[in-house]
Amino acid sequence: MINNMGAILTEVQRLQQELKNKTIEVSEGEGAFRVIINGHQEVLDARFSPSVLSPEKADELRAIVVRAVNRAIDESKQMIKSELGKLTGSLNLPDISGLF
Repeated sequence: MINNMGAILTEVQRLQQELKNKTIEVSEGEGAFRVIINGHQEVLDARFSPSVLSPEKADELRAIVVRAVNRAIDESKQMIKSELGKLTGSLNLPDISGLF
């Protein structure tokens, strides 16, 4: 495995770039709010449906945003784990998903 370390590092770097280009879109509140994040868990876009924008709904909207962002991050973590699994295959490496 030591002989393959350079190749593994190259693949990890490739995967990091690939994950930056992959996106996850999550909607909450029956479409009231939509968030898009990338595989680096950076928020790329967030939008409210115009029909829900009113001061009276501020607390409800905050809750929707929190749920949507947390769901998007959870889905992103699953995507990272899946992509790492493809990369590492049967190498029996420890969980390195925290590196991304």
